[in-house]
Amino acid sequence: MKTYFLDLSKIKKPMQAVLLVGLTAFIFTVALVQPDGILPVHAKHQAICKAKTSHKVVALTFNINWGGKVPGPVLDTLKTQNQQATFFISSAWAQKYPQLARRIAAEGHEIGSSLDRQVTPDNSTAAELNEELLTMKEVTCQASGVTPTLLRISHGEWNELFLSAAAEAGYTVVQWNLNSMDIQTPGKDNIVNNVVKGVQPGSIILMNASDTASQTPGALSDVIAGLRAEGYELVTVSSLLKIGQGVTD
Repeated sequence: MKTYFLDLSKIKKPMQAVLLVGLTAFIFTVALVQPDGILPVHAKHQAICKAKTSHKVVALTFNINWGGKVPGPVLDTLKTQNQQATFFISSAWAQKYPQLARRIAAEGHEIGSSLDRQVTPDNSTAAELNEELLTMKEVTCQASGVTPTLLRISHGEWNELFLSAAAEAGYTVVQWNLNSMDIQTPGKDNIVNNVVKGVQPGSIILMNASDTASQTPGALSDVIAGLRAEGYELVTVSSLLKIGQGVTD
């Protein structure tokens, strides 16, 4: 292959400037091109709903947004079962029940933040939402002694506005792909069946420890036993994401 050299001394100065600008732009473009010849596209932020893995490992998670009656019995059961979980707690709840928030942390559970409202462009700007999420983080830290890095929108409906604001505030958004439906108090057996029959490797299981979920303490032992009987290991969200990549679908 022949190699050609460009002798700038034989080119007038105005033309030299044009050629240098063009050459610089060309080199910059080539540097950005990926091996397959496609310019990189920055991926949008995502909500993690499960982990991509073939191992029989799942994350057990709880939402708490109000009430002081159910969280204690749930924690008692987890302690008896020697089981760790991830609790997504609202900052308002943590501020009202700091002793429970600190107990969650002290007993080895993971703490994330819970946003207990819907987010739309009509009710939130990016700046307002970012400020709200940062305030939630600070309040939850003061109440529990832990700075949360995981975030869940408890209604389960997210959008790019929410995901972008969460990332800006230093959060990883974690939702779920398996709902126990315990918040609807369908009965102990239905709660257990919803989880044990619906579980898959990498599932993130949603349970609730707000006072609305009054049947959760009675079902929790059987949920844990049923999953273990099927060969599943139950871990925190962060532990699960070390085993498999977090994905939405």
